[in-house]
Amino acid sequence: MLDRRRELGTLRLIGTTRRQVLGMVRWEALLVATAGIALGTAIALATLVPMMRGLTGEDPYVPPLTYAGFAGAAVALGLAATALPARAALRRTTPKP
Repeated sequence: MLDRRRELGTLRLIGTTRRQVLGMVRWEALLVATAGIALGTAIALATLVPMMRGLTGEDPYVPPLTYAGFAGAAVALGLAATALPARAALRRTTPKP
C-alpha cells in the first residue's frame, strides 16, 4: 500500500475525497481476500477429498462455524493490512514526481 502513495495522492489531487479513496481500498482488499479464500478452499478440496477418500473412504468434514471463523479472520486481516497503511499514506503529503 505504501508503494501506491503516489496513486492515492493523484486521486486526492483530482478531487477524490479521502473517504472515497479509503472505500476503494476497502473494496479492493475485500475482493482480494474473497478470491484468496475461494481459491484456497478449491485447492484444499481438490487435494483433501481424494486423499481422505483413499485413506478412510469418507469425505473430509470441517464444521461450518470453524470454516466461517477462519474465513472471517482472513477477511479481517486483509482489510486491516490495507486500511492502516492507506490511512497513513493519505495523511502524508503527496510526493513530488
